[in-house]
Amino acid sequence: MNSHAAVKNHVILLRGLAREAAHWLDFPAQLQKTLGDDWCIHSIDFPGCGKYFQQPALESVAAMTDHVRREIAITDMRARDQAIYVVGISMGGMVALDWAQRYPEELRGLVLINSSAGNQPFWWRLRPAAWTTMLRALLSDAGTREEEVLKIVSNKRADFAGNLHQWLSIQHHRPVSRATIITMLRAAAQFRPKPTCAVDGLVLASDGDRMVSVRASLALAQQFQWPICQHPNAGHDLPMDDSPWLITKIAHHITAIAPTETAEI
Repeated sequence: MNSHAAVKNHVILLRGLAREAAHWLDFPAQLQKTLGDDWCIHSIDFPGCGKYFQQPALESVAAMTDHVRREIAITDMRARDQAIYVVGISMGGMVALDWAQRYPEELRGLVLINSSAGNQPFWWRLRPAAWTTMLRALLSDAGTREEEVLKIVSNKRADFAGNLHQWLSIQHHRPVSRATIITMLRAAAQFRPKPTCAVDGLVLASDGDRMVSVRASLALAQQFQWPICQHPNAGHDLPMDDSPWLITKIAHHITAIAPTETAEI
């Protein structure tokens, strides 16, 4: 990874509920290759997940935002006049939005992927067809839970076995507890974004999302007057189902608003 002194831009990747940096799979490396050496990619874990799996989960989206800001040493980055962009999927998008609304001076841009907000209808945030599956997953053992969740968040059936193998390996090495899942669910349900946002944003959504209704993304795009791009058939885990499409959209958005000397993609 590039040294912070050499890079001009930082991209912060935030995963969703009960997921960790490893769930991006090879997406960060692909994004790094596309953006080039002037950019540095950071995949951040929330307490309760990833390298912090033994810690209790945080009880609010705002607390998660502040955790991320500490993790990336936001003060040092700003002192070097380095541009910061945040990309969040699902609950990670809530954290990205909260960050942009509470500390707009820290971010140059953000991208929300299949995200939602706690003030939207519950059946948008979790589609009715997914209720039984998610309840069964929550009550099952960890291995069954990972398989049930993967079935509903990914539409890429050809790679299912390989992706499940990776998910089970992640869970084996850094298990997420049921208490963490419940705490994060409660935090997401309580998130209420402000009416406006001063940071340039982009909304990306999957028409084939069987977990979160695309209407949630459409509503966020309309509320903040941000452009929205919809993938015709990918599932909720858009990085897994079509990472080239996603990288193209993200790279186009953030390089368009980057400092002129790096906006070349």
